[in-house]
Amino acid sequence: MVRFAALALASASLAAAASAPAMAQDAPARQNFAACTTQQDLEQILNSDGQLMPDGCRSLSITPVRSENGTLCVIDFSGESQGVLQNLRDAASPDQWWVQCDSLIENAG
Repeated sequence: MVRFAALALASASLAAAASAPAMAQDAPARQNFAACTTQQDLEQILNSDGQLMPDGCRSLSITPVRSENGTLCVIDFSGESQGVLQNLRDAASPDQWWVQCDSLIENAG
């Protein structure tokens, strides 16, 4: 569930980055985000200006990559080292997912 909430947050930020003026043929730069399992945890991060990182939260990044099929985005859920328990919890799913950036932007609203 945290991955879907993180995707929504990341896609909204990517949409803002993509709509900003950029150099010709350059994809937006890597974007880093906090993603949490609860709204309360995410609001703690926002209220502390990023100084707090509750246990139910982690860092993720989206990196746009140009390809012959348009701009693709790799979403990296691995973030910084989260410790053994987090690694065991995440062992069942991949740390990196590839999506079309346009799909993220279209579904951000």
